[in-house]
Amino acid sequence: MRQLLATLAALGVVAASCASGSGDVTTIESERSATAGSNAEPPADTAAPGVPTTDGSTPSTPGSLDWTRCDGNVLFVPLECATLRVPVDHDDPDGPLIDIGLVRAPATDPGDRIGSLVFNPGGPGGSGIDFLKVAVGSIPSEVAARFDLVGFDPRGVGASTAVDCDIEIDDNVTLLAEGDDEGWARLVEEAMARTSESCPADVLELAPHVGTNNAARDLDLIRAALGDERLSYVGFSYGTRLGATYAELFPERVRALVLDGAVRPTTDFASLDLEQGEGFDRALENFAAACDADEDCVVRELGPTLDVLDGLEGEIAAAGGFATGDPSRTLTPGELALGVAASLYSKEAWPLLARALRLAASEDDGSLLQALADTYAGRNPDGTYDNSTEANFFINCADDGERPDEAAVRARGESAAARSKHFAEFLRATTGCIGAPAPIDPLIVGPAAGAAPILVIGSTGDPATPYEWSVALAEFLDSGVLYTVEAEGHTAYTSIDCVEPVVNAYLIDLTLPAEGSSCADDATDFFAPAGESEFDQLLALFACLRANGADIPELSLSDLLADPTGEQLVELFDVSDPAFLDAAFQCADLLDELAGGL
Repeated sequence: MRQLLATLAALGVVAASCASGSGDVTTIESERSATAGSNAEPPADTAAPGVPTTDGSTPSTPGSLDWTRCDGNVLFVPLECATLRVPVDHDDPDGPLIDIGLVRAPATDPGDRIGSLVFNPGGPGGSGIDFLKVAVGSIPSEVAARFDLVGFDPRGVGASTAVDCDIEIDDNVTLLAEGDDEGWARLVEEAMARTSESCPADVLELAPHVGTNNAARDLDLIRAALGDERLSYVGFSYGTRLGATYAELFPERVRALVLDGAVRPTTDFASLDLEQGEGFDRALENFAAACDADEDCVVRELGPTLDVLDGLEGEIAAAGGFATGDPSRTLTPGELALGVAASLYSKEAWPLLARALRLAASEDDGSLLQALADTYAGRNPDGTYDNSTEANFFINCADDGERPDEAAVRARGESAAARSKHFAEFLRATTGCIGAPAPIDPLIVGPAAGAAPILVIGSTGDPATPYEWSVALAEFLDSGVLYTVEAEGHTAYTSIDCVEPVVNAYLIDLTLPAEGSSCADDATDFFAPAGESEFDQLLALFACLRANGADIPELSLSDLLADPTGEQLVELFDVSDPAFLDAAFQCADLLDELAGGL
């Protein structure tokens, strides 16, 4: 969201500059870097019968990339899009093919270009294309100068050939109380129906092939098609599993891997659920302690934060839900839990969580909490959803070689719930891989013997991938090097300032930090005074533009959260409209203040 705020501020500053006549505005163009062809044997160009195809550009021939200007760029960066054809089954390279969607921002200094730097934002199920569209503005300039920045949607995700099912997500996040046998039976029934009734046959045919091993093999074809002899890569969260798997399968092709917010290397997926609940507990308690100690935290006036949350949980459970700004939806108990959990991923979301809790506790209004939950579930501003929920399910289940019976799955959930103080009912409701197709290529885990040094980043306050997991991955990899970040939130690179020089030096010069080294986030004031947060400033800007004649609808904080990539909000900044330009000039002070704080 910080990148979105910077984008909108930059657009506004440009508009104000145009209106004032202070100078010409030119779109920044970079010389397109040369892209060599694949050095891998390309598979035959065979259509994939029964496999869904992606929307968008016409696929390139197998093993090659045909880059064209992307539609709908969010930032003043000339992004290029392409599609790579890859085999459904890498053991059958002449068999059916699927599409992998990619986006890149060419290196800003092509004469000093090192190669490509590929990103995966996590999930599994996260879109690398959407990530780069927003995050490209936050990648350090020295890295953006030396690398083409590349994002891709892994197989099964988004703009690639996707596993997309007709499932109902709105207000459908379920909790399970201890001993609720009828509730468990309903969850199992819904899990079975999710695949047997909601997913097309071609999706179920592809699903066993979307696991991490195949994504790593696709990643190697991407590396080859980009023309790089060895891979430079940044993976966040689940992206660390993908990166570690790549290193195990192709150790000699590793140049530099940054694995930030690591997933512990294991094929025992149940153990990860046990530990993750404790991570979210710790993060929630850290948030509550920070809120209780800060007079600018808006929950503080209602009482201790955890007490306020406990009271809300009871009230919403008794009422069945709280009203929201959408008359067709209510904030359910499950969405309350999901909205809280989603907000713990980033310290930047802590003020939003505080405001959401206060709104719900004082006005019985669940709008903000629901908006926070929607950001995690992949809800779009028009009420549709991306396919991240389905992709997460199918990728995890393709990786998991076990298929325990329903009783064992329930026992796993009970064990995870028993170790969590605050998210027990949420964890108890997991149905694992019930209903998923049988695995055919379970996750390969290994030490990546022979790989170049791999940098593992672990944050001590990470809720989703506890710090201990990064320690474990660095120790497990033969060439793993751990860098510790004393900070709150999930992952660190591009969000914690002290991490950037360490990662940049590794990516550019292959310089590693000293063994046992660390840094600490210097941010201690998480809650801005009323009216002074970046979100407040942005809402004030919209109000100013509207008051001065710009054709902009009235917007709320929930509206901002509903558009995390900013594509729809950016469309409101019509620099071709004289009325908008005049309004931007009138609001120049607000624009300067917002841009200066980012």
